[in-house]
Amino acid sequence: MIKLNSDEIKAILKISDCQLMHLRSEGGIEFEKQGSSYLYSIPSEYSLLDHPLGKELINWHNNKHSFKHSNKPIAEDSKAALESMVHQILLPLKRQLGSPSITYGFTSFTLKSYIQKLSSSGTSPSLDQHSAYEKNSAGKQICSRGGAACDFYIKGVSTSDIVRLIVNQFNFDRIYYYGDDRPLHVSIHLTDPQHHLQLMNVSENGRRYPSKRAYGEQAKQLAEQI
Repeated sequence: MIKLNSDEIKAILKISDCQLMHLRSEGGIEFEKQGSSYLYSIPSEYSLLDHPLGKELINWHNNKHSFKHSNKPIAEDSKAALESMVHQILLPLKRQLGSPSITYGFTSFTLKSYIQKLSSSGTSPSLDQHSAYEKNSAGKQICSRGGAACDFYIKGVSTSDIVRLIVNQFNFDRIYYYGDDRPLHVSIHLTDPQHHLQLMNVSENGRRYPSKRAYGEQAKQLAEQI
């Protein structure tokens, strides 16, 4: 069961402290008290994608592309994976390090097609998990890996510090670390997280290529080296 703190549930419901207090006193929301704090269940008519980080995960493209169509997920597994991304990665990071700024989030089939026509350099829809469980026009899942992914940075926080926190505390699928001067690529998986850390290097001509990689406990050791 997903439990959110007061700030997180207020951001989803778009209400004030006073309104939240009234909801509690009137039985309008499920909650439990832990010490001096409250933890809340999300009302059934809302979703973690209603949180500002969830909205940014869907609408990240607005500041980059002149894409005018909906980018909302269609597949139920996509919605579940994106909610899991918010729950397992983005919100815990916000609590501990600061709010992630998403540079590349969910890509629906229509947005994926748009980006591939506009500028496909550096993208790999069949592998990168940004399309979650969405299908193409032929009914085939765009990325066979499933899951969900996003690229982000946290202002004032070293990317290597973010990597170490995730590999030691979070249930992630794959991490691609491109250096402290680049956003971090992180994915989750609904059923089979790989706990895979991949370091990327840059060649003399500027191309990025895979370097060291590790899984599980070895990923934690590798994270200490960056």
